[in-house]
Amino acid sequence: MKQIVIACGAGLATSSMVLDKVESVLKQNGIRGRLIQCTLGQVDGYDGTVDLIITTMKVRKKYQTPCITGSAFLTGIGEEEVAQQIVETLKA
Repeated sequence: MKQIVIACGAGLATSSMVLDKVESVLKQNGIRGRLIQCTLGQVDGYDGTVDLIITTMKVRKKYQTPCITGSAFLTGIGEEEVAQQIVETLKA
């Protein structure tokens, strides 16, 4: 089972919206995953121990864990590309 962290500024509203979309992407692609919702400040604690980090904003920090910006799930622009990135990263 893949572990995916979804982070936003407060760990509530926008990460909840992204979480719903990611859940759908996983289901459509037959990927079993455990989704963890948190704040951007908590991401460091998960780095190197999860399979993917998805943030609602661009981050400049480099993580050991692959990191994808999921803001497309909030705007609707580029959703398919981000979904494909998620699938490719988790199936690699």
